[in-house]
Amino acid sequence: MLFYLILLAADLFLWYCMMKELRGRNGILRVAVMLVKAAVSVIFLILLTGILFHRGDFAEPANAFRQIQMGTMALLLVAGSAACIAVSLTGRIIAYFRKRKVRWTGTLNIILFLLTVIIVSDGYFRQRLDIRFVREDVTVPDLDPRLEGIRIVLISDLHLSSWYGSYERLDRAMAEVGKENPDLVLNTGDFITFGWQEYGESDTILVKAVGKSGSFAVPGNHDDGTYYPDYDTEYGILCREMLKKKIEESGYTLLIDSAVIISHAGAEIAVAGVETHGHHMNMTYGNFEKVLSPLPDSILTVMLLHDPTGWLLSAVSGSIPDLTVAGHTHGFQVGLPGGWSPTSLLHEHWKGLYEYRGSSLYVTTGIGTIGMAARFFMPPEIVILTLTAG
Repeated sequence: MLFYLILLAADLFLWYCMMKELRGRNGILRVAVMLVKAAVSVIFLILLTGILFHRGDFAEPANAFRQIQMGTMALLLVAGSAACIAVSLTGRIIAYFRKRKVRWTGTLNIILFLLTVIIVSDGYFRQRLDIRFVREDVTVPDLDPRLEGIRIVLISDLHLSSWYGSYERLDRAMAEVGKENPDLVLNTGDFITFGWQEYGESDTILVKAVGKSGSFAVPGNHDDGTYYPDYDTEYGILCREMLKKKIEESGYTLLIDSAVIISHAGAEIAVAGVETHGHHMNMTYGNFEKVLSPLPDSILTVMLLHDPTGWLLSAVSGSIPDLTVAGHTHGFQVGLPGGWSPTSLLHEHWKGLYEYRGSSLYVTTGIGTIGMAARFFMPPEIVILTLTAG
């Protein structure tokens, strides 16, 4: 409740700031800015009312999506208020030292408010839905010649409720994956954010992305239901059971601290999956040794791991897989046009291809959203990896 009170205060402060700065200005400008501010407030109140008076299950797709929509609104209100305070204080300090009034702060506050609305709206309406297909060649030393050119599709962090109201975009993307005719489809988890209920009927969408030699998935740290507000052991058991059923109905073989050996073009491939649990920076992983030790060194080993931080921990098994695929970071859903993201300050491996002593890790920034229903210069992506001996 405190969170919503803070947002309400930020909304009221923005009203005060805009009305103050628009006093005495052009009538058309006043009307235009007030209409924009009114639209922001109406949307905020609609979301707030929907959240406070929701009487269904918290993890219903509509309500789960409403939670991250509120995250986007929080970004807009807090950023807009912070900018207004910063500009006003800066103007006062400059005026104090120059001994005369500063006249540009009002114009700058109006510009920054409108710019914040435009940027956040673009992140919500366009960027978060603009799914990109990223193609990357991965060199695997001593790759079996029969596996040269094998294509692997990597999907991660669907957070299915984040597609509520835009399922057709996700449907088109999965259909596009099917048209690629990949050899393997790998999904590194976080199918949900809060609870199994938000999965809805998405299995009918995800099943369209199929690998010729199999589709495999591993649970992410959200998939055990521990982010559900009323989580208890009983709900955790139910969530894992229901989610396993949903994932398998989506066409995946779910690997929970387990591995399988499959055949492709007459060559064997070991596909392993290790669980990730925990919240934020406190992550735990499944049993690498149990999963990887029994696998023969002579065949290609591909490991699915939700959180890339655990990549080199696989060395406890005696060897590191030839290829590990992961997600989890989302690239913070925020970056700069040049490619930098604040994620790099917290995660050593957060996006793209990494190598260590002949082993490779590929980290995708995922396809869904969490925390806020927006992305900024960090588009949702589906990755197509092509393996080569180099």
